[in-house]
Formats: sequence, structure tokens, C-alpha cells
Amino acid sequence: MPIRDEQTRKKNREQLRLLNESSYDREAIIASERALLEIKTEGTVYIDIPFQFDFGTNLHFSGNFYANTDCLFLDTGDINFGKNVKLGPRVQIYTVNHPVDPTERLEKGLAIASPVMIGDNVWIGGGSIINPGVVIGANTVIGSGSVVTRSLPSNVLAAGVPAKVIREI
Repeated sequence: MPIRDEQTRKKNREQLRLLNESSYDREAIIASERALLEIKTEGTVYIDIPFQFDFGTNLHFSGNFYANTDCLFLDTGDINFGKNVKLGPRVQIYTVNHPVDPTERLEKGLAIASPVMIGDNVWIGGGSIINPGVVIGANTVIGSGSVVTRSLPSNVLAAGVPAKVIREI
């Protein structure tokens, strides 16, 4: 169940600000990220600074994870990363959306969270955007600059706006 506590959000964002302003020391960054994101998995989890998140508490790692610089994680819902996942620079992963109906959006101010699941051995090229509710199968590669609006199967190369399967791997 995603954590959406405003006190946690505020505290974590302040810690993130300090981390993003820190000097570049890979080992210190890894240790700070493990504490901030409450990473419990074995294996390296490294997110190059700067990066941004909504809460930070709804990011879940299976190990051996790397995200290049300037990534954005809107983790109002859970974002689950399999093992050996790699993200290029400026990848954006969204779990939150708003109602299409303007009356609902304006009167109720609703936000709708849908989890994102990324399988083992996935590589997401720089500048790609992953939309709420998407599941990316194991061993899949997403080409740079793609917008993933629908789930993708395992063992494919996908690219484009919107992302489409180019071929099997």
C-alpha cells in the first residue's frame, strides 16, 4: 500500500534537496540513498544526482539498479523495479493522473494513482516517459525519448511516441 503521508513527503523532500546539493562522492550518495529511500534489498541501488521524487517511500528495488542523472519518480503510487534495471538520463516515471472529466477534476481535485512495474533486466533509454499503470516485461529495452502509455511484454525492443514494439529480442 503506497505511503502518502504529507509529513513524510516534506521530510524526505528536504533530505533529497540536501542530497542533490551534496558533493559528488559515489559511496556517500549510495549510503544516503539507501537511508532516504529505505532500501532493504541486497545489491547496489544507485541513482545519480540530481533526481526528484514525490514521496520517495513508494520506490521499491530488487537490486543492481542504476538511474542516470536527472530522473523523476512521481511515486504517489508504487514503482517496483526488478533486478538489473538501468535508466538513462532524464527518465520520468509517473504513477499519478487526474480525471479526464473537467467537472471531476475541478470540483473534486482527484488524483488517481496506478502502480508501475518494471521487470528484471530492463533498460529504459534517456528522456523516456513511463505513464501510470504500465507494466514493462523482463529483458525489454525502451528506446530513448519514448512515451510508454501501455504495458509492454518481455523480451522486446520498443520505441516511439507512443512506444510500440519494434522487434523481439
